[in-house]
Amino acid sequence: MAKSDFVAMHPYAPRPIEPLGLRQHDGWTLKEYSVTFGPGALARSDFEPAFEQLLAALPRPAVAPDRPGLGFLIAHRGRGVDYAVLGWWDRENELPLRIIVREPGGPWRGARGSESVCVWDLQVLAFERDAYVDTLLRPGGGGAAAWRGRVLQVADEPAR
Repeated sequence: MAKSDFVAMHPYAPRPIEPLGLRQHDGWTLKEYSVTFGPGALARSDFEPAFEQLLAALPRPAVAPDRPGLGFLIAHRGRGVDYAVLGWWDRENELPLRIIVREPGGPWRGARGSESVCVWDLQVLAFERDAYVDTLLRPGGGGAAAWRGRVLQVADEPAR
């Protein structure tokens, strides 16, 4: 094997993804999700400072001709690093993202370099993309009310 060949250090294993409800903030409606590595429930309160920091990035007003005032937050307890992700729908069909991270014992800070969403966060993004297309971009999709009713939940299942 050549030195440049990629080898995964940690084989993929599903992580529980749970909906945490809806957050209303300054005219925005945001779905909240948790993604959890390891045993035990995620301590939502640990992510509240991160969410407050991220919410400051939302544009005002929430609802505009090309912005429905909808988005989502992800609290991800990862392997050694926590991630908080904000995504919102804007410019009709675009999804701006903001990501902040916290290393053990450290403060929440903006993602740097190659820090970004990971495969488990992408599962939430893919679901939310489909929910947005089906409910807001397709005629007769039911609009924001239908979007609010669609949430992703993934149980901790054995790896394939």
